[in-house]
Amino acid sequence: MADNGKLEDHKQKSRERDQLLLAYLRGELGAEETARLRQRLADDPEYAERLEELLLGGGLMQTEPEDKAADFLPEEKQRSIIRWGKWKSRLSNAAYTVGISLLIGFVLLFVNYWIGRSLYEDMFRVSKDLVNFTQPGIVAGSSGAQVGLFYGSIQMELREKVGGDRQQPGYFETTNVFTKVSSRPVWNDGVRKKNLFFLFPLQTKLQEDTSFRREPAWKTLEMLPEGTVSQLAISFDRFMSLEEMYAFLAPYNLDLTWLAVDTGQEVLHEDAKEGVLLLSAGDVWGFSEHGLDYGPGPIQVNGEADRRTRAYVEEMKYLAEQERLSRSIGQSLFNSRSGLKIDERYRYVEKNGIKTYGIVVTGPTKELLKLKQEAAITAAFVGQIDWWNWNRPSASGQQNSW
Repeated sequence: MADNGKLEDHKQKSRERDQLLLAYLRGELGAEETARLRQRLADDPEYAERLEELLLGGGLMQTEPEDKAADFLPEEKQRSIIRWGKWKSRLSNAAYTVGISLLIGFVLLFVNYWIGRSLYEDMFRVSKDLVNFTQPGIVAGSSGAQVGLFYGSIQMELREKVGGDRQQPGYFETTNVFTKVSSRPVWNDGVRKKNLFFLFPLQTKLQEDTSFRREPAWKTLEMLPEGTVSQLAISFDRFMSLEEMYAFLAPYNLDLTWLAVDTGQEVLHEDAKEGVLLLSAGDVWGFSEHGLDYGPGPIQVNGEADRRTRAYVEEMKYLAEQERLSRSIGQSLFNSRSGLKIDERYRYVEKNGIKTYGIVVTGPTKELLKLKQEAAITAAFVGQIDWWNWNRPSASGQQNSW
């Protein structure tokens, strides 16, 4: 009974609505009633749709003949109301389409930035670490970036310290299209000459005369004038702990920039079978002295070997956890056919600590020449040379062309 009552009530309201609309179409409403109905038509889509049905000759109540519905208004006014209904429908559809498009665009923008941001952070850290760990004498510097999941790009300055100045041999570029990542070093003039080599201390060759691997460097440094600074890669006849290496350098006024580290993979190098193993960029593994995050504050002086070791091992662990990304980025920096073997290197260094067999140092040329007296040096290679810049100027800067 209640449902029947509701149905009758609905029918009654529909009849009253239709009677009101028909009265409007006949022109029987007063000015105030017409104004109220027009407002109702603007606010209530159901009323507006019913008016359009009546104009098109559809669905009249039994009290009115269907074929008489369109005779209550002049033809021009009927056309005007019909045009209004059609435009209203078009505008409604257009607004719906634009709204959906804006919503989809917002969702895509959100996904592109926030997921891209997470990918960017990993790309940046992996790129920075791999540059610092595989390129002797070079440290990754400041960068510019475009962040996005659909496309992202990082351009990272490469810096190389020669004396007291940092030169820029190029930059390192890492890009992503969705999750596909690629990278490449971009060197000035398109090429970088390898000058810095390290002689790995294979136990079977400790007694071999290696003077021919040192003398060319000493003669070059002797010929250079007093007012120059240089870069030098030296190798040791044994593995040194960080404490031993810092003690070795303590008597000299030099700046340590890079350390070659034994990671357990060097002895497996195909050249090691020949009994002599020279390693350079693309084969050697180590870290930039100034490229690690040492925690709350930077290490300002040599020492704190435990803190350096923890920072290095932590970054090695991170690279191992990012194995796929490390492989994608590292293939442009490392030559090994067997891959980077980061997980194996990490576990070796975690177990054995940092054992260095070579370093890159820079400073006044004649100060570097004093290393000639060290019997522990088995090989020496001169890198970049520049005019005297060892003393820090009171002011400096640069001016770009853009």
